[in-house]
Amino acid sequence: MPIDYEPYLNRAFKRLVKEVLEEASKNGVPDESHFFFTFQTNRADVKMPEFIRVKYPEEMSIILQHQYDNLNAGMDAFSVTLAFGGIPATLVIPYDALINFSDPGAGFGYTFKPELPKEKTPQKAEVISLSERRKS
Repeated sequence: MPIDYEPYLNRAFKRLVKEVLEEASKNGVPDESHFFFTFQTNRADVKMPEFIRVKYPEEMSIILQHQYDNLNAGMDAFSVTLAFGGIPATLVIPYDALINFSDPGAGFGYTFKPELPKEKTPQKAEVISLSERRKS
């Protein structure tokens, strides 16, 4: 039976995304770049305000370029504050929830084989309210 390289590639590229986000959290996204993410929203470990989850019940895409705050690359997830219709909201996105990551300015992209959601409906305790967002 041949080796299934896809899980190895997924882990390696999740580490790459983490390292790129660590650099961006310190120095910002380089002017010639922008990060485009698509991720699963129907996982219990994805944290976001309910008004966003209702609008994007399965997956959503975000772009990090100039207008974001509080970017933090953790061990298993990253968090970022974005504005949705002028309302700031913090998202916590596990690397395991990523479907796609690309930096069109660098001509780079990778599509992950996403893991199955842990739960279809998140528990209320796992949804971030707007009052929980960190101040810049």
